[in-house]
Amino acid sequence: MNHDQLAQLAQRIADGTATAADISLYNELLSKVDTGADWDEAELGDRTATEKLLRQRIYQRAGIRRNMLRSMLVKTSVAAAVAALVVFTGIKFWKTGNRQKEGDQLLAGKAMVPGSNRAVLTLANGESVVLDSIGNRVMQQGGATIHLRNGEVVYNNTTSQQQAFNVLTTPAGGQYQLVLPDGTKVWLNAASSLRFPAGFDGKERRVELSGEAYFEVAQDTKTPFVVQSGDNQVQVLGTHFNLMAYQEEPSTDVTLLEGAVKVIHRADTALLKPGQQAKLADTRQIQLVPHADTEKIVAWKNGFFSLKGEGTEVVMRQLARWYNAEIVYAGKVPDLKFEGSIKRSYELADVLAILEESGIHFKIDGRKIIVLPA
Repeated sequence: MNHDQLAQLAQRIADGTATAADISLYNELLSKVDTGADWDEAELGDRTATEKLLRQRIYQRAGIRRNMLRSMLVKTSVAAAVAALVVFTGIKFWKTGNRQKEGDQLLAGKAMVPGSNRAVLTLANGESVVLDSIGNRVMQQGGATIHLRNGEVVYNNTTSQQQAFNVLTTPAGGQYQLVLPDGTKVWLNAASSLRFPAGFDGKERRVELSGEAYFEVAQDTKTPFVVQSGDNQVQVLGTHFNLMAYQEEPSTDVTLLEGAVKVIHRADTALLKPGQQAKLADTRQIQLVPHADTEKIVAWKNGFFSLKGEGTEVVMRQLARWYNAEIVYAGKVPDLKFEGSIKRSYELADVLAILEESGIHFKIDGRKIIVLPA
């Protein structure tokens, strides 16, 4: 096999200059990696060494270093190629000798597909509407018109004074978008819920969040927009911000991208400027992060897991919510810091294979991801 040719094709795919013929040839060469054609026995003898060699040929020949993982992963075709190499070599080598069981266990992650547009809308009268299979539909609730579309619930602007509260809930492995009666847009992450009225009464626009959501608040200087999350409040007039309030996380985080917000945490308050983050924990004081990594924080909304500087437990909690999985540690938690971004559209097996580049290892048991000792 011409290894240089394979690397050159990967580079063209990464650059976006590959032709249909290039992609066809790339897939043909990659299939030979699967069968082991044209590889000498020394290279094929050890799974770890072979995987390392394959990746080095892609990374180095294409001018990609490991500390540039993010720039590589945002290139879909290159990421898919690396994931394919992991899966192909895994199929070949893990099925030999004592690797048979281990390989089968990791490949079982293929059964855990990524999350999708799934949610349940619970109306004030107790009616529940499952939104992952509803298709397009129009409903009436008092003076409000509700448009149900694929991946989105839209409440038309309404003068309804009816305080009928609805709840939009996403399960683990789900996400959904919502347009509130005032035009505010909300992106709801996995394992989250938002309680909101069918129509705002004019004094304030108040909603309640559990989990994580990104808000683009419609501007209305006369009517403050208030997000309640447990004992915490975020007050805005018109702005873009992310609120992460999962119970399993050590703090509730409010991150401002545009505009201004007032954060209230017990007896403490803080006014945020764009790019700042407020961390709200058990202490009475708000911890201010003056220069938050906003791109990393809203990566989930844009279809990525951002791993930049995150430890093992933080990363695994993200995977648990998105793939509806349980995390089990088979020993001491590996003391690792990850870098890069991975698309949330990847199947779990491919995500775990990429993470294993950092020296961590996993096995799958049903819906459990077992993190093995380093």
